[in-house]
Amino acid sequence: MRFALITLIALASLAPACSKDTATGPGSTPQGLAGTWKATTAVFVSQSNSSLRTDVVAQQTTVVLVLQSAGTYTFTMTDPGKAPNATSGTWGASSDVLTLKQTGMSFEIQFDMTQSGSNLTLNGGHVQFDFGADGSVEEAILNMMLVRQ
Repeated sequence: MRFALITLIALASLAPACSKDTATGPGSTPQGLAGTWKATTAVFVSQSNSSLRTDVVAQQTTVVLVLQSAGTYTFTMTDPGKAPNATSGTWGASSDVLTLKQTGMSFEIQFDMTQSGSNLTLNGGHVQFDFGADGSVEEAILNMMLVRQ
């Protein structure tokens, strides 16, 4: 359906998501962050035209982020009627930044993070997305609201 959904993490922008210092590795993760998180919104916003935005959850795409306490993650997006597409790697967090590093990639994706009980908000992840569903990806910012499962 959307090429960028398949390559969400694999085609992250080379630009850093933020300049905050972020501790990484399983010893630096905030207590209680590990678990399965399902997106209630996952909005891609074009960096070149902020009025161009797509909420893939509103289009029936399922987005799940599993953060293991050992410091690994799996990010899965499933379009309706399609096989799930998963990426994995390592993760780390400070009190307000979540960092994902996909296995085999040299870059990281950083999100500004807030957690309140069973709700997790991730904003500002620099990724690539195919807004026209035509195989042409462009720089985008990913903002998600997730609920613990």
